[in-house]
Amino acid sequence: MIAEHFESASTSTTHRFNVVAALAIALLAMLFVAYSVFDRRAILANGWESAGQIAEHTSLVAEGTLDTTRQLLRSMAFLVRPTTLREPANPALVRSALLKLKEQTEHVMDLLVIDDKGAIQHWTGSGQPPDIRDRSYFTYHGERTTSGLYVGEPTLSKVHANKWFFALSEAIRDDQGRLRYVLVAIVDVALFHERLSVQFKLSSNSQALLADDGTVYARNPDHARYVGKKVSRPRELASLTAGHRVATIVSTSQLDQTERLLSFHHLDHYPLVAVGTIVVSDLLGDWKQRAIMLAGLWLLLAAAIVWLARRANSISRAQSELANLDDLTGLRNRRSILNTASILDRSEAHTGSLSLLMIDIDHFKSINDRFGHQVGDDMLRLVSGVLRTQVRTTDIVGRYGGEEFLVLMPDTGPEGALLVAEKVRRAVADKVIQPVPVTISIGVATTSENDVTLDRTLSRADAALYAAKEAGRNRVHVASPQERLPVAEPDAA
Repeated sequence: MIAEHFESASTSTTHRFNVVAALAIALLAMLFVAYSVFDRRAILANGWESAGQIAEHTSLVAEGTLDTTRQLLRSMAFLVRPTTLREPANPALVRSALLKLKEQTEHVMDLLVIDDKGAIQHWTGSGQPPDIRDRSYFTYHGERTTSGLYVGEPTLSKVHANKWFFALSEAIRDDQGRLRYVLVAIVDVALFHERLSVQFKLSSNSQALLADDGTVYARNPDHARYVGKKVSRPRELASLTAGHRVATIVSTSQLDQTERLLSFHHLDHYPLVAVGTIVVSDLLGDWKQRAIMLAGLWLLLAAAIVWLARRANSISRAQSELANLDDLTGLRNRRSILNTASILDRSEAHTGSLSLLMIDIDHFKSINDRFGHQVGDDMLRLVSGVLRTQVRTTDIVGRYGGEEFLVLMPDTGPEGALLVAEKVRRAVADKVIQPVPVTISIGVATTSENDVTLDRTLSRADAALYAAKEAGRNRVHVASPQERLPVAEPDAA
């Protein structure tokens, strides 16, 4: 009986150990599977986000470039449409003006003014104008009674050998709706593609710009291989409407037969669709390796999870930092710089004063009006670069909005802030001189007992900036703690 009891007890203990071991193994298996599922979903979610960012970038750059080109057509209209539409334009003056417009826009190959019979009356080319009566950018308007914008498909040029172009055209009609002229901007597809191109973390990622019917305008990579070809995506492209401009799918690419995450973004004002793609196998490559490693190193699962958690934190931090940056200048954006200012104002680690530099580029609107928004953007980047190099390592620079910047100077009184402000002002005047010299005005304010909130300090800095501009610009004005300057709307500069 005793032996049977011990044997039974031993068997029971072994069974319990086996059950516990099985439960432990099952639990580890469940944790492994649960983690793998979660990891895969997270990676795919990041992939969707990356594909969407590629598509959004492509759509924004394409729309901006097309807006610039359309503005050329409006400028051309002033050259050839007198008040009565009966007075012939001076050919020499029109050609000279067209050449100047073309020089200002590098992606435009040629500018054409076509009469109602399809003959080129004015253009920026040389020699005998080609016969373009069969070109869709003319026939489109000849077959209609409206003057809407036409965006042509990629076509090989008759004038520029082996060069692809697409046309933007608009019609000028008389009071009876009869066609008088067709204004055409010929866009160099290669230069247009260069503007759209982005750098990818994974070389297999791609971006494309398609027409509503699937015709490829640009693709990165392998642009030359695919331009002008057509992909069939009727369901996805048809689903993009004015109220629903974004669509995402997992599908096999018709261009390279690779399974991809595809994000479609329809442009707001043009019949074009931007596409960003991520190759699924590349996206999940690391995940598959981790799954194999975790299966083989089952007992080290806990350590692997810690490592992966740290990696996830690193990705999250990187995404958070990206969300706090201004896309154009790379500086902190308005939300980030104001949050940082609020934290510094409340922080006990900073026992001294907090000074603010409110900076505005002088006559910025006139720069945009004269040279275009692309040059304006370049000026913002140049000024941002000067600010980064001229402030102290402890100072924090952000884009406050438009052409305004905000510099936070912890543990700094008005005297120290004034020295840095003057240094920054001189540096901008010395370094930012092309295509037109640029200066800045700066308002300085330092927190004081009179400021109940940080908003008061910001208001004083803004008012000091206004005072600097009112005093003639290209100068620094320091607000005293008691000073209450009138804040008015600054002029368009």
